[in-house]
Amino acid sequence: MRCVLCDMPLSLPHQGICCQCVKNLPKFNKVCHQCCLPHSLSTDICYRCCAKKPYWDELIAVSEYINPLKKLIHHLKFYRKIELNTALARLMFLAWYQRREVDALIKPDLVTCVPLHHIRYWSRGFNQAELLAKPIARWLNRDFSPYLLSRKPTMQDQKNLSLTERIANVETLFMCHQDLSHKSVMLIDDIVTTGNTINAISQQLKKCGATSVHVVCLCRTVL
Repeated sequence: MRCVLCDMPLSLPHQGICCQCVKNLPKFNKVCHQCCLPHSLSTDICYRCCAKKPYWDELIAVSEYINPLKKLIHHLKFYRKIELNTALARLMFLAWYQRREVDALIKPDLVTCVPLHHIRYWSRGFNQAELLAKPIARWLNRDFSPYLLSRKPTMQDQKNLSLTERIANVETLFMCHQDLSHKSVMLIDDIVTTGNTINAISQQLKKCGATSVHVVCLCRTVL
């Protein structure tokens, strides 16, 4: 087994990406611990989240939506390179663990993922967020609930909408099917762009009793 980035042999084949390439991945500078967007305040939370707090409690991303992770995500989603899921999930787990060391994060009670639009699921054959979430739940030794959430099939695809339309579209887009009283949830996605989707999901999870929602993604688009 060779590193998927530099093609060098791996001493631990299951990792997928060598230690040197992990070290060389683009790093964030100072980011808000809640939205994972750059900010210059001395506090962990930016002025945007102080002014309008999102429903989720913390967002952790590996890097911005740029290469090399952008290229790997494309290979996973559009070229069906599903064997990349473990290597990419490992990067997400490491990012979460590093934040845990700083902020003393607790392990979630369960792990779930952002559901895929039904048409896209049928055409692609898999949900990339589910592929990333499954090994993370196993490493955390926590329950994995891939179908905790459903996405209404009648709603428009977010990709084709303006920012204003996206916000309105997601308000009733997702449903949660379980009582989450006294449970903390880790929500997994591959890319977070505006945050509207994960905010709507987090709202639903908290309506169902979730005590906290921590989002972990591979890439965060810096707007």
